[in-house]
Amino acid sequence: MVSVMAWSNDEFATPELDQNFTKLNQLESYVNNHPGATIETLKSENNELIQNLALEESSISAANVAGDMPIVGGFWWGCCLGVIGLLLVYFITDNDKDQVKSALWGCLIATLLWGLGGVWNPFSW
Repeated sequence: MVSVMAWSNDEFATPELDQNFTKLNQLESYVNNHPGATIETLKSENNELIQNLALEESSISAANVAGDMPIVGGFWWGCCLGVIGLLLVYFITDNDKDQVKSALWGCLIATLLWGLGGVWNPFSW
């Protein structure tokens, strides 16, 4: 009962926040209905959908990190998981040559440190 009441106390909800999300929803609907529309074209047209809307163009979306490995870089995937890590890097990054090369170096260094057992059985150490 207490936890339900704590969540029902919506101290973060403000009319300004709701208004901004309404504007973003309208902008998203417009872009979905007009495939060639971009923020740049809307700015050049001085469209009313982006007026009074604060957009940070320098922000980087977490979903837009194509070619990056999750959590740690390719080197550590290759170093810790050997050939398995190398294959994971290859498939996850869609054959990003820099990441695969880094994973290969990690795999080679692990092989030098732990012997050939580190290549085929990375958990032998």
